Amino acid sequence: MKKLFLILVLGMFFSGRALACGGDFYSGLFDFSKEHKICGEYARSLDLDSFRQTDAYCDCRERLDNKKKYGIEKIFDN
Repeated sequence: MKKLFLILVLGMFFSGRALACGGDFYSGLFDFSKEHKICGEYARSLDLDSFRQTDAYCDCRERLDNKKKYGIEKIFDN
């Protein structure tokens, strides 16, 4: 019974979509920050495929991180 429970719990961690980005603002699997919540809701509200939603999430996190650290949204314009 314990093995079955462990398999189910681990299966829940590895199933579904993961919105993960690089950078120092990414805090890992257990990210319960308000930035994660805001950017996750924003990315899910867009009518895009999952890859573009992930890109939108990462861009949002980067903008919020820059705003928090430096007081501006973007340091360099691309």
